[in-house]
Amino acid sequence: MTRYIYRCTDAGYQCSYEVEGNSHEEIIPKVKIHARYAHNLFEINEDQMKKFQEAIKEKKS
Repeated sequence: MTRYIYRCTDAGYQCSYEVEGNSHEEIIPKVKIHARYAHNLFEINEDQMKKFQEAIKEKKS
């Protein structure tokens, strides 16, 4: 099964947060929660969401 990983640094933040999941759909809600509490992003616009989605990569084993 393919695993995916999101790293905050890949979205342009100086932050060590990373999260893994089985799909983009599993990861995005966790990224939104992190963005709210760690980066004070209470409203996530379309450009930010695109950055988050593009930062999700297939995890190399």
